[in-house]
Amino acid sequence: MPTEPRLLQSPNSVVDLSRWELEDNPFSLQGARPKRVFICPPIPPHPFLIGGHRYLFKEPDGRFAPQVWSEIIAYELSRDLRIPVPPAFAALGPGNGSPGVLIEFFYDHPFDVPKRYVDGIEFLQGAGFDTDFKRGSLLHNLHLCRSLGIPRSKDWWARTIAFDAVIGNVDRHSRNWGILINPVGDGPRYELAPAFDNGSSLGYNFPEGALEAQARPDAVAAFLRKGHHHCGWMSGDKASAQHVALCLEMRRRSPGGVGDAMDAATDLSDHRIETVVRWCTQFNFPTPFTELRAGFVAAQLRARRDALRSALEGDS
Repeated sequence: MPTEPRLLQSPNSVVDLSRWELEDNPFSLQGARPKRVFICPPIPPHPFLIGGHRYLFKEPDGRFAPQVWSEIIAYELSRDLRIPVPPAFAALGPGNGSPGVLIEFFYDHPFDVPKRYVDGIEFLQGAGFDTDFKRGSLLHNLHLCRSLGIPRSKDWWARTIAFDAVIGNVDRHSRNWGILINPVGDGPRYELAPAFDNGSSLGYNFPEGALEAQARPDAVAAFLRKGHHHCGWMSGDKASAQHVALCLEMRRRSPGGVGDAMDAATDLSDHRIETVVRWCTQFNFPTPFTELRAGFVAAQLRARRDALRSALEGDS
């Protein structure tokens, strides 16, 4: 995935996919929500897009509709939290103008070395680790990455679980992380893919009518305590799967420590949080990001950041 700074999508630049080529799905896309693959026109309609590149269009609806904003906000905050996340943009589908989120494919970029992507679960199964992708083990993930010689994999995992703790992502199972294989050279080289599929976060499942009450400090605190990953330090260990608990467990159990990999998550500023949620409210979009949801999401982000910071500082 390109590493240069990317342009921000302006609220009046919602992507219209009516003239984009729909690709016959060759990727066996998985997941519960509808998704399609489109190819950006050679001359991109907006400067934040890449001409000729593939994009995934996800169309969550009903109670899942706010996942559009969870994906977009996760991408925007990823730049502050120093973790690679595929760029995500508000978009309208062809024909009926269905609202969704357009997510840049994180491999096969123009002029990049061709790479192959494999879900984490496939490597874990091949190595003889637990095969239940929704009851994983962070320790096994780390062992696998080390056995494949993936550079800075411990740093990647530390940043990712801290990122998930701040956005409240409950869906980082082993089909929602994976490995890119670079065939160039004497043998395959492996690297961790960007942290993708961040829609199950930020309390997306609360309906509009519940947001004002859920933004109260006591309600936010109760909600945060319920936030768990699919994996604990060991498979099936629900206590260590709680977001902040998993960050603490990794730091305590990692030989040599995790350095400052989690610090960016705890340094996220109130100003940056407010800037991002206010930006989302400015979009004229069929699934609006309302003032109520902005307040709720901002309250969550502040509380999650503070809980992680307090736990890490208290454990020093």
